[in-house]
Amino acid sequence: MSQESHGRVSMPRPLKVGWAQREYANLRNIIGSPAPNVERVRTGNLFRYPTHALYRAANRLDPLLSNLHWGRRDCDLRHFFNMVSLNHTPWVTTFETALPRWIETRDWATGWGMKLLAGAPCRRLIALSDCTAAFQRAVLADHPDVAAEIEAKIVVLHPPQPVLVEAPKPAPAAGDRIRFVLVGSDFFRKGGAEVLRVFDRLLERGAPVELEIVSTLAHGDYATHTTADDLAAARRLIAKWPDRIRHHVRLSNDAVLDLMRSAHVGLLPTWADTYGYSVLEAQAAGCPVITTNIRALPEINDDRQGWMIPVPRDDRGNGLLATAEARRRFSEVLEAGLEQAVDTILADPASIATKGALALRRIATMHSPQRHGEVLREIYDQALA
Repeated sequence: MSQESHGRVSMPRPLKVGWAQREYANLRNIIGSPAPNVERVRTGNLFRYPTHALYRAANRLDPLLSNLHWGRRDCDLRHFFNMVSLNHTPWVTTFETALPRWIETRDWATGWGMKLLAGAPCRRLIALSDCTAAFQRAVLADHPDVAAEIEAKIVVLHPPQPVLVEAPKPAPAAGDRIRFVLVGSDFFRKGGAEVLRVFDRLLERGAPVELEIVSTLAHGDYATHTTADDLAAARRLIAKWPDRIRHHVRLSNDAVLDLMRSAHVGLLPTWADTYGYSVLEAQAAGCPVITTNIRALPEINDDRQGWMIPVPRDDRGNGLLATAEARRRFSEVLEAGLEQAVDTILADPASIATKGALALRRIATMHSPQRHGEVLREIYDQALA
């Protein structure tokens, strides 16, 4: 921001920034960011209509249609999430893996998508993490004709996260149960089956633990390939411990945050996640988190401020899940690591307070909404310079 001659900081000029999506990630990274003197306006998208029609008819989203934009709206700049635009209005896009989003499913269109990213209207590509930026650079190696133009547009900006408690939490009192919380619709992909098996064994031996689950218990995801039998097994374990394992199909976002405020430890022992927003929310509530070490998770969690489970993964940080045997091995390693982490917590409950204070400090330092908004405004100004 510029300085006026008498020393006061002046506001940047007003900007009108268009957005096209209302999904959670868009709310977290774009609409909810307090970028100074930015007016956010809804921009139309012609591709919204065939996308919606296909979803109504076949209950699926086409990766090309759902991540392509063309629409009218008078604005200075457009900001998308995972989306590529055909408009001539300057645009930026925040992304979580690699662009164009349809690389793995619409190979015939990838070269066209790369040309859109290299084109003049595309001004910045905002990666959610260093891991995401590395993914994009790896993809560019196959497109040397546009790699330099696209590489120059990549910046990294982690999501914002407000602090949710006024002070670090104390450790559980002697004799108190330690409360764990797991949040995520894709229950099995988030490590839900392994969590239930570990907690079943802990409760069988009388461990002072409680588990809160917020999930639709969706199964059959691309990572775990779970079945209706897996769902039935999970329901049986939940029903076995009605006073220790509580399952909420859905809660409002405020209720989820209240649950994290009252919990001691967060859980995201995930098989596959591009980022891990629930980790930020738990840390912001003063809860250290048990996670795996896939994708961006090592950038937001470690053994100093939480607990990290090393799992089999490739050189890009993805879990090794390509075959049934690989998935079986992944699950075994995950389950053993999770049980070891919980046993460590039970042996030293005071570590919850120590790690929780560090996690809370990390959120305040690294994910400040005010700083996120300032950086985003700087990106907008650079994009329009």
